[in-house]
Amino acid sequence: MRGDLSAPVLAIIVTIGIIAAGLVLLAWFWWFAPQAGKTGALQIIGQPAVILNRTATTNYINVTLSVKNTGSADITVTKILVANITFDLTAMNIVLKPGESKDITAGVSVTTLPDWKYSVDGAVVTTAGTYLTSFTVIRTPS
Repeated sequence: MRGDLSAPVLAIIVTIGIIAAGLVLLAWFWWFAPQAGKTGALQIIGQPAVILNRTATTNYINVTLSVKNTGSADITVTKILVANITFDLTAMNIVLKPGESKDITAGVSVTTLPDWKYSVDGAVVTTAGTYLTSFTVIRTPS
């Protein structure tokens, strides 16, 4: 007869232990790991273009593209790479909030224009990673 109380007492102790473990797990995700679900994801909208401009005195290469942050954290666009040309965007401070879209245009002066045919591969470098894309080549009349 004395052993009959041990099974209900053990069941109560186990139930309290499971509830306590669940509360500890809940507290962990609520207080200590709220950043785990925040990620940045960049989407390139439309067709990026690289524009080759030849004037009487100088040659310019301009890039233009539209991007959207489809993630849940801020993204900073730091540079655009087209073939072997780097467009540094750190001075422009392009920060995209979640859900925000922006048009980006940047240019550099070069001595000679490259002989790209119709498209060229490139990349958009951000704080959330590097995104590969293809740029359509547009030549302006000289």
